[in-house]
Amino acid sequence: MLAMGLSLALSAQAAERQVYLVATVQLDGSSLAQSIFLHEPQITELQGCLDAVRDGQSKRDWLLYHHIFRRDRFKGFSGHMRYHCAYSDQRFSSWRDGPRYNKPYLVSVGKDAQLEVVRTPSQAQCMTQLRALPAARQARSFCAMGNQELQP
Repeated sequence: MLAMGLSLALSAQAAERQVYLVATVQLDGSSLAQSIFLHEPQITELQGCLDAVRDGQSKRDWLLYHHIFRRDRFKGFSGHMRYHCAYSDQRFSSWRDGPRYNKPYLVSVGKDAQLEVVRTPSQAQCMTQLRALPAARQARSFCAMGNQELQP
């Protein structure tokens, strides 16, 4: 009976969490970054996300997690993309590329691939919160501007 109850609880937990791809462009030599949070309903395990990232990067055609890195916005600067696949119980509004990346977020991806995103009042306060984290968590966290809303 206990095993059945535990199994049901684990199934409910798995149904609540979703796999997200966190795509971040970081301006080299700075703490400036923009992140987007992408979800594909058919991808329910991290390996599917990792495979989609590998395919998207190697084929330069993102059939899943479709997004465009607009290099023209960074003329005169260099930046690089980072991708994290993670599980999250949090939900995000759908992503639309646009000029208003005006929502500062403290983003953490734990060792267990658990995504945690916290909205902060400003980029400066995000950096203060980041520096206050324990060293191990600080190494797995970063500040980024986004244009998506955290859903209740």
